[in-house]
Amino acid sequence: MVSILIMDVSGSSKATEAIFKNLKWLEKEIGTWLTGDSFSHVNYRMGDELFILSSREHYTLFIAIYAKLLWESGDFPLKCSFHSADMEIPEGDPEQWSHEAIKDTRRALDQVKKSYIQDFTSPEMSQEVDVALMYATDILNHMTDIQRQVASFKIGGMLQKDISARLDKNESTISAHYSKSRGRQLTSILAFLAEYYQVDDGPLREGFSTSFERRAES
Repeated sequence: MVSILIMDVSGSSKATEAIFKNLKWLEKEIGTWLTGDSFSHVNYRMGDELFILSSREHYTLFIAIYAKLLWESGDFPLKCSFHSADMEIPEGDPEQWSHEAIKDTRRALDQVKKSYIQDFTSPEMSQEVDVALMYATDILNHMTDIQRQVASFKIGGMLQKDISARLDKNESTISAHYSKSRGRQLTSILAFLAEYYQVDDGPLREGFSTSFERRAES
């Protein structure tokens, strides 16, 4: 079984160098999230795209969500196409694979690039998942910087009082930012998707939290 993800920067023809540096940083960080996989591949390619493979079924959907939560360039949203296929891991360079599942993932990405309300797609996405990810798209694309910070700390497991101390803001302010971020709703969406696909996203959440901390401290 191979889980596939292609992420593309929307509107990249107008992007600055900082956008591409952010993609390169994501490539490195996502690679650390997948160190426990029996097989994984993460590659920043073609200037504005990340190509990711994992041996864990449906794992790449959750990679996409956590990557978008780390993505701070709201004017250039990440469009994400994910898929899981019952295929053997071929010999050789994954960049040269021509399996139909990868082609299907690419075709789905080409379609979602045209959407203003959905940043996630899959060749075999149910209506329930489509609606959940449409809501996640709206949440992720409309957070302010401080709301994204607070939501990321909370999703990473940090207590409100510790977030308050970390950001030097009182707890009521942190609570207000978390409410406005709709982080609680995003957490519920992640829980729904984890149950729907029978995926334990705990290790990914830990990896995301570590990446977020690294960025916050840099």
